[in-house]
Amino acid sequence: MLTYIPPERRPANKPTEKPWLLLLLAFVWLWPGIIDHDLWKPNEPVLHAAIQSLLAGGNVWVPEVAGQVYVEQPPLYVWVGSVLQAALSPWLMSEFTAIRLTTVIFMSIGLACAGGAGRHLLGRRHGRSVVLILIGCVGLMLAGHRMDAWAITFAGFAMSLYAMTRANDHTAWAGFGLALGWVWVFLSSSLSELFLVIIIAISMLVFARWRSRRYAMILVMALLMAVPVLCVWPYAMYQSNPAAFAVWWQHYAFGGFGGWNHSVLGHEFGYYFEVALWYVFPAWPLAVWTFMKRDKVDHRVWQVCGVWLLIGVLWLGLMRETYTENALILLLPLAVLGAAQLDSLRRGAVSFLNWFGVMLFGALAIFLWLGFAAMNFGWPAKLAERSAYFSPYYHPDFDYFPITIALLFTLLWLWAVTRKHVRGRQAVTNWAAGMTLGWSLLMTLFLPWLDAAKSYRPVVTQFEAALHPNTLQRLQNGSDCLYINAKDNKAGVLAWQAYSSVNINMEDAQACHYRLLQLKADDAQVAGGWQILWQGHRPREDYEHFVLVHKQQFDALF
Repeated sequence: MLTYIPPERRPANKPTEKPWLLLLLAFVWLWPGIIDHDLWKPNEPVLHAAIQSLLAGGNVWVPEVAGQVYVEQPPLYVWVGSVLQAALSPWLMSEFTAIRLTTVIFMSIGLACAGGAGRHLLGRRHGRSVVLILIGCVGLMLAGHRMDAWAITFAGFAMSLYAMTRANDHTAWAGFGLALGWVWVFLSSSLSELFLVIIIAISMLVFARWRSRRYAMILVMALLMAVPVLCVWPYAMYQSNPAAFAVWWQHYAFGGFGGWNHSVLGHEFGYYFEVALWYVFPAWPLAVWTFMKRDKVDHRVWQVCGVWLLIGVLWLGLMRETYTENALILLLPLAVLGAAQLDSLRRGAVSFLNWFGVMLFGALAIFLWLGFAAMNFGWPAKLAERSAYFSPYYHPDFDYFPITIALLFTLLWLWAVTRKHVRGRQAVTNWAAGMTLGWSLLMTLFLPWLDAAKSYRPVVTQFEAALHPNTLQRLQNGSDCLYINAKDNKAGVLAWQAYSSVNINMEDAQACHYRLLQLKADDAQVAGGWQILWQGHRPREDYEHFVLVHKQQFDALF
């Protein structure tokens, strides 16, 4: 006998998603770009130098870079990176990889907190969707795979958001989590980002649902726990090096807004709008769809994400500096909103997103495999020619292990995108898998090629090869030295400290018979009494041409 059952009384379809697949995808996403490559500009050489100064016995509150105090960023990344390098290098991994584990740890915490926020705001299974949207965004891919304090800032943002979502069911954890998020944000960025997350949390009091004794207690707890910790680093810096504290306070205390005595508002109009179009894709189109279905979304979601977005957009609009990483503040609320109505996406939109992702990342995978063949085997010839042009120091490197990993990732992606009956969640999963595939292929097949183009190691290797063996030995054993003016040649100091074994002097120019200069491409003239022994630079570099000169007589170069 056939019996009609109304749709609202029908049992829900059994979920087909497997949580372990999400964990596997997130794990695979975390590692490419972390393991075994040299230091890449702009931040990695600086942070590495700061960590080495700390491990060499420098001031823990004010690390040094190229002989100068480093106060542009607070030192939390330097602290954690130095601990990991001391504990894991060289017996387990290289020092660069050990330091980058800091990024892996905090990105993992950030993704976990973002997923927890999605679960508590939207319900079961939605936390997975938030994580999938995040790892599918270009912005987080770029910020989350390098030696950069933005990984800690993202974790602080995510921890703050997660703590706010737990305000109704776990007072103690919400207060502690909010305080911890604020501390991470400040010790990885500036007072500007700290005030931003504090203002967001306090602004929730404008809504009746949040004007409760419980939430007020959470804010008070967070402030009482956070403020003493937040004062430790500035106070310790002031006590140990007042001059460094003055520089930080006057120029860098408020990050993108400058310092207390040099604050500037405003930047090029529309910059962050253009950045957001690609930096937080596909989070923003999915958030727009949620806005169209806003009557089906709980008001608490709109209150939290709406306040976060409103204050974040205002903060970006007033900021002086135009760094793409600042757009990370928009990523979390847009990802949560994008996940809210993901399962209600129309079939046409789902099909388009899935088709676009398959075509885009499929074409990218084909191009990367062809590029690998070109740079190692010379075919296709035109592509091989362009490869040699952009990375002339690269030598064919056919390592079976990364090739096997790249092939495995490609096959897994092909399996993932051939599933039938794709819905909104599966389309976003396929997009995230495609982003992971593209980045993984780039960081396996192309890693030696990128190192040859972006690293200073080939330049330093050429420098040492150009020296007479006896000269190199004298520079290494300390009987002679290489003088580098840290003020005018900071890139040279960082590169030679990281990759060269020669004795570097940054203080006494007259004590060394050899000097490393940094000149422009068309300016290779030096003062009389000095002989040019070697010149070198990174590929396609116009402003960092290094020149080694040797003293022929005791004339001052400057």
